[in-house]
Amino acid sequence: MNIIQLKLDEITFKHAQQVAQRRRLTVEMLVKDIINLIATRPDTEDPFIGMFAEEPELIDQIVANAMQSRETTPLRMLNG
Repeated sequence: MNIIQLKLDEITFKHAQQVAQRRRLTVEMLVKDIINLIATRPDTEDPFIGMFAEEPELIDQIVANAMQSRETTPLRMLNG
């Protein structure tokens, strides 16, 4: 077993204590659980990557709206 030492500001440590207490864990057990969760989760489960994979029509609408706005509204307003 390895021993590590963490330096946390007071607010972060208090949050860790609160979360651990709600889950009936020690802060050490909480950190261990978080690390194991992150380590075993596939990289493809990033909440932002592929967020609209099941919504191709929505993406088409967003892109069409952006292109229409780009055609009608200049990016830079010229003074004069």
